[in-house]
Amino acid sequence: MRHMFFFILLCCGFFTAAAFRIEFGNNTTISQPVHDDLYIAGGTVTINAPIYGDLIIAGGTIIINDTVTNDILLAGGNVTFNGFAGDDIRCAGGNIRISKNVTGDVVLAGGSVIIDRGITIGGLLATGGKAAMDGNVNGELRGAFGELTLNGNIMKGLNCTVDKLTINGNVAGNAVLAARDIVIGNAANFNGDVRYWNKAGSLDFKQSVKNGKATYDPSLRIQNSEWYYLGAASVLGLLWYLGMALLMIMIVQYLFAATIRKAADTIFASSIKSLGYGFLFFIATPVAAVIAFLTIVGVPVGLLLFFVYITLLLLATVIISVVGANWFNNRNNHQWSYWRLVFAAFGLFIILKIVQAAPFVGWLLIFVMACISFGGILLNLNWKRKPAVALTD
Repeated sequence: MRHMFFFILLCCGFFTAAAFRIEFGNNTTISQPVHDDLYIAGGTVTINAPIYGDLIIAGGTIIINDTVTNDILLAGGNVTFNGFAGDDIRCAGGNIRISKNVTGDVVLAGGSVIIDRGITIGGLLATGGKAAMDGNVNGELRGAFGELTLNGNIMKGLNCTVDKLTINGNVAGNAVLAARDIVIGNAANFNGDVRYWNKAGSLDFKQSVKNGKATYDPSLRIQNSEWYYLGAASVLGLLWYLGMALLMIMIVQYLFAATIRKAADTIFASSIKSLGYGFLFFIATPVAAVIAFLTIVGVPVGLLLFFVYITLLLLATVIISVVGANWFNNRNNHQWSYWRLVFAAFGLFIILKIVQAAPFVGWLLIFVMACISFGGILLNLNWKRKPAVALTD
């Protein structure tokens, strides 16, 4: 029962691993330094201590108040970076604010994006509904926005597609601007060539273009009758979903690597048997939960069975993907690393979600694959109890 016990802990939301640290909970606060990679899923996540590895978070409200020395990957509703980031940031959120320096590049997707005045980041690739860039970008700024206000400094090029663009900052390199409405402020400064398109058809750059020229380019025209800038809400929802799926794939592959690997071998050798065991699991578990509910003593057991069953159903595609990646790895003797298996499983997850969209046939195929995958896992769980040791005089 050891493997099932671990999995129940995972479902309930709290687990700590040796190679990296995993935290779950509605409200999670990190108040002591973490020297490993840190993975967190929670409602509200607050980082009040330095993280000396990578930081991966999925949460509702995320506040990072201390240093993260390596990469940051996160998805959240409201995200605030109040701590120094020593490497790259990859973030999807409803509202995103960066208030401390970032050594590496920043990739953002958000309804609202704010880069505070006085801070410096590497490069910036972003999409959002409304963005204010008041800080400094050492590299390029590229993105698509509903509204962008640029008051900071771009040390290289600027390439953006915007509904309304207001520039009061400095662009050291060349600029490509496609916007229905472009406002050039008195503090705007371009030190390279500017290619632009706006709805009015021409624009007075005043004295802002210093070492190049501004050229109207009709090829930059925004073709859509209504430009929704990559559909920010849909993109954010998709990124959130995929981020959570990737996080769960990483956790499942790490915690149950040995069992999953054996299950993949079992499926290859006995696929029909695995299918049968998996089918029995999906039928027998809810029946057992109902039977447990019929007695007062069995109610806690019934609740636990029902909870685990629903959780496994929600994670079915993730588990299928991880088992499938391991099956392919074992079948072809690839000897893939942990991360290679994770990303192979993630790719398979995306494919399965596309297949699942097919009416009836897609769901039937997913159900069959779930039965085979769960059956292979069940056949490799150690259900036997150790024999009792006889006492002798």
